[in-house]
Amino acid sequence: MIQDSTINMLRLSNPDAALIISRGQMQEGDELASQVEQQMKKLEKQVRELHHTPVQVTRVGINDAEEGLEIQSQFLRGNEQVYQCQVAFVLPGERVMMAFTYARTTPLTPADMTRWAEIKKNLRFRIRQETRTH
Repeated sequence: MIQDSTINMLRLSNPDAALIISRGQMQEGDELASQVEQQMKKLEKQVRELHHTPVQVTRVGINDAEEGLEIQSQFLRGNEQVYQCQVAFVLPGERVMMAFTYARTTPLTPADMTRWAEIKKNLRFRIRQETRTH
C-alpha cells in the first residue's frame, strides 16, 4: 500500500521566513495529540536547546472551520537558531495529518505573528469526492 507522506517548503519574503507544509497518513486509532507529542520527542533528539510552549487547541481555516493543535518553539539546529510556530490538524473526513510550520532564524516579531494568524485563517479544505459519498 502506498502512503502519502510529503514535505514542501516555501520561501517567504518581507520578512524572510519559511513555510513548511507536511502531510502524513495517520494509522487507525492514532490521535492528533499523540502524533504532535511524538513529533516533539523526535525533534528533541535532532536539535539542541529545544524550548516550546505547551500545546494549545486552536481553530484553523475559513470561519475557523477545523480544530488544530498549535505550538511555538525555538532550538539550535547546528549553529543556527530557529524560531517557529506550528499548527497540526487532521484533514476533514480523512486520516491525514497536516502540519504547517512558520520558521525564521531570528526571533518572531508581532508582524510575524500577524502573518502566521493570516496563514492559519486562510486555509481552505476540500473534501474528497469519495469521502463525501461514504
